[in-house]
Amino acid sequence: MKTIRLKDLHIPKEVLMPLKTNTPLDSFISTRGGILPSTVYIVVGAAGTGKTAWGIDTLSKLKNNNPTKKFLYISGEQDEIDNYELSQYLPSLCDLETLYLSGIQNPKQLLEETLNEGWDVVLVDSLEVLVGRINTTTKLNQRQSLKYIMELMFKNKRGNNKSKTYTSFLTIQQATKQGTYKGDSSIEFDTTGMLYIKRGDDNSRSLTFTKNRRGESQQNLDFTLEGGEMVYRLENDIVDNKNTSKINEIVDHPLTKIIGRSLVTLLSKQINKKMKKH
Repeated sequence: MKTIRLKDLHIPKEVLMPLKTNTPLDSFISTRGGILPSTVYIVVGAAGTGKTAWGIDTLSKLKNNNPTKKFLYISGEQDEIDNYELSQYLPSLCDLETLYLSGIQNPKQLLEETLNEGWDVVLVDSLEVLVGRINTTTKLNQRQSLKYIMELMFKNKRGNNKSKTYTSFLTIQQATKQGTYKGDSSIEFDTTGMLYIKRGDDNSRSLTFTKNRRGESQQNLDFTLEGGEMVYRLENDIVDNKNTSKINEIVDHPLTKIIGRSLVTLLSKQINKKMKKH
């Protein structure tokens, strides 16, 4: 066994430079504010929770805010026609570089060749489907196919591709009936983070990290699909809206005619600040 010291390694500073969506998702996903290079996130959720839509929207926002970087969507299940239908609800899908594996006879070779080009962020939809396609088109069994996909992601995560790009992966995975991810326990141990998407009875959705090596975990970020894109809502936004309503009630009170609207507004803001501290 050969031991190593970090100071003896050449790790470029670029792996600590986050790619931003310019949304509240940035501070939620890492303490540096964005998706960091050389990371692998597993995005878990039951059917219909919006995993694919969230992934496409996130990849699109990253692409729009980082025009010099390369982004790839790997669609393991849906073909071009399926995605054309989906693009009617998510127009940003039309602008994403997409690798379609539906009906492909040699997905293993195609995956290797495409990823070897070097991509900054890759959305994989989904891990279970890719494993199944490798399993049915090669001599690898289910466990070996999963091992192959994970090793391929980690190879590119470490910059072992033609352009030496430290690739990040957003890898969608289905949830079991118990609500956890499908697959071997090594998936959780070896990856950067486990991000769960949940959908409420009122059609609301939320993100929660059960593990996140680059940021906080066990915190929620709510979002909705509005106008073809994801809109995030922080908990503080709700508090601010409630406090703003209280301020407006005070400002519109007849008392303002006597002591002045501006003075009451100032006093109300001071009260609001103290309420936030508590």
